[in-house]
Amino acid sequence: MLLDTSFLVDLLRERARRLRGPATQKLESLGDAELELCVFVLCELLAGAEMSRDPDREIARVTALAETYPVIYPDSAFPALFGKTLAAVTRNGTPVPTMDLLVAVLAKRLDVPVLTRDIEHFGQVPGLRVVDY
Repeated sequence: MLLDTSFLVDLLRERARRLRGPATQKLESLGDAELELCVFVLCELLAGAEMSRDPDREIARVTALAETYPVIYPDSAFPALFGKTLAAVTRNGTPVPTMDLLVAVLAKRLDVPVLTRDIEHFGQVPGLRVVDY
């Protein structure tokens, strides 16, 4: 299962506040499920850390989180699937933000679901399995 940015941001916030919120509860409920972090999500998290009030601290938090999960990169078949999927959502009149579409297409390529709270965008991608929390 690929972890989306929304899930990881919520998880980081819950940990910083020492709360057992929805992301933490969902993570606990997954047990031994294979969880992965895609490179696009890592990029978003690091960009957010760079823009924070305390970049060094936030980068350290993101880096520590990234060491917890394998980071997955697209393969040579990814661009064609991305193009096909972008065309499909555009034709359907349901645009999906680029970063969400990159994550969604990688999940489709790997044939795994995406764990996210952003059902609105990910739910627009044909053939994508979405798990919310």
